[in-house]
Amino acid sequence: MSARPVEERREAIVSAAQELILKNGYSHTTLGQVAVRAGVSKGLISYYFAKKDELFLAVLERILGRLRRDLEGCCKGDRPAWEQVQLNLKNLFGSERRTRSYYTVLIDFLAQAPRERSVRDYTRVIYQTHLTYMERTVESGVKSGEFRPVEPHAAASMLVAMMEGLILQWLYNPERLSLADGYQLCERFARELFFEDTAFVRVDVAVSERK
Repeated sequence: MSARPVEERREAIVSAAQELILKNGYSHTTLGQVAVRAGVSKGLISYYFAKKDELFLAVLERILGRLRRDLEGCCKGDRPAWEQVQLNLKNLFGSERRTRSYYTVLIDFLAQAPRERSVRDYTRVIYQTHLTYMERTVESGVKSGEFRPVEPHAAASMLVAMMEGLILQWLYNPERLSLADGYQLCERFARELFFEDTAFVRVDVAVSERK
């Protein structure tokens, strides 16, 4: 068995698991369903993944890998910091199908996090990865003089929190908030955060600096 077919089969299994978790939820997805969806035998799934939890952790790895590729794509080259922020927002708010798939599955896993340490560790890494890339972008903008002198960690934390909060609002109540609305709100907030000296931002940065 060559390396390429092996990797393709594994990817097909993980992809099928992610699709089923999106459709049925983590608790109601079985290895038998994954086998049917992927077009493989249940025994072949056991060849790649010794138990169900290992397969579902592979789904989290897949989500994390995609997130890193997206963020690296935003930050590569000599793009100005503001352009990096806008690309980050477009990645998150620009595709309803991709965003729904990503966050619906992630939220389902978050429900398991208090009980499963391995799941909790992965979800923490996913959040920290997004925050770290955003913080680097903010720091770059501040150092170059493109952004006003905000504290990078505090500013990145506020922006990421707003982005993810608006995504949750869209998922639970899309009639009241569209992805386009979410993008516009986040971009407006980011403009105020990085270019305008508002009282709201000054307070938050001051709190961060005192810690």
